[in-house]
Amino acid sequence: MCARSLRELARRTLRSRGVIIRLPDNINREENLAIRLSDLSPSLYFGIEYKPHNLESIVVTNIGQGGGVIGLEEPDESEVWVPIDLQTGLDLLSTEIIALASAGYPACAGCGGPDAETPWDEIEIRKSYF
Repeated sequence: MCARSLRELARRTLRSRGVIIRLPDNINREENLAIRLSDLSPSLYFGIEYKPHNLESIVVTNIGQGGGVIGLEEPDESEVWVPIDLQTGLDLLSTEIIALASAGYPACAGCGGPDAETPWDEIEIRKSYF
């Protein structure tokens, strides 16, 4: 499963200054995610903008942080790749973002998950998928 990649993308999103999520029109999105995050942690405020596109992927662009791609087509190695069904991937990403924010991430030490303190190695993670 790609739980580590989802968690890494969620951490990057929470460390960013804003997020643009490009996705196909047929994917249901969490319209109130930014509001839910600010309710959990008033100091954690950033915008989330959803933009439609006609690719078979979800592209997460984090301002000030690396981004990622949810979908079955492998992107270049500079992005976190979450090889999963689009709707499931977006739902799980939203859930992971809320869980990390509820735990106090990024303002707390040790609450970013079991692999938050180790350097991210996208190439090695991708090797573990196959």
